[in-house]
Amino acid sequence: MDDYDIVVRRFRDLKLDNSAGSRVDVFFVPTYLNGDDGIFNMRYYDLIPGMDLTVFPSYYEPWGYTPLESLAFSVPTTTTSLAGFGLWVREHCQEPHPGIQVIDRNDANYADVVSQVAQRILEAAGLDADTASAWRKNAKEISEVALWRNNIVYYKEAYTEAIGKVQAMRK
Repeated sequence: MDDYDIVVRRFRDLKLDNSAGSRVDVFFVPTYLNGDDGIFNMRYYDLIPGMDLTVFPSYYEPWGYTPLESLAFSVPTTTTSLAGFGLWVREHCQEPHPGIQVIDRNDANYADVVSQVAQRILEAAGLDADTASAWRKNAKEISEVALWRNNIVYYKEAYTEAIGKVQAMRK
């Protein structure tokens, strides 16, 4: 079965096989984390706070909640400019923020994206305790900008505008 899984094949091609002496161990868990997966046996929201960093190098994601969920649990994250959330961060938060990295991504820069993701992982892995704590604090602060109470005004504006247009069509 593993021979048909593109992710597992790629790990194998790159020699990411968790062999003795390997500098990188891969945990690939292609399952829904519902607390009964047979591996972690923890729910997604119980597992995520234990992460040091999450990476979501989306090629296309209309919004992309997973980076925001990471931030809400004080976990620094990386996403791309092709995720709606990444674009939202660029518009609403002054960069750079240690809690989130938004990588420019397009059809022609795959190698650059891979390089930036690798650099971010190495940077996170080398943090001292105080800097890691500052990254986590910043991640949480950014997530709070996205709270519903801070954004409901935009929903109300859109709703009011839509109602106005419907009423104008009926006249």
